[in-house]
Amino acid sequence: MNVTIDDLLNALQNPDKPSKLENTRETWSRIGNKEKFEELGLEGSELDDFLAEWISENPYNNL
Repeated sequence: MNVTIDDLLNALQNPDKPSKLENTRETWSRIGNKEKFEELGLEGSELDDFLAEWISENPYNNL
């Protein structure tokens, strides 16, 4: 996984936030399949909020 300067800055600004998902076809497929992303340790509205923010920060670019 390649870490960008934006990833590092985000981690510094949000140290308690779960690690980001990679912007890959697999992640977008999992979002489309409404998977639970158990590895993030989030449930319900907390997971929904995280995914909504992740989607807004990670545009789908024909991966």
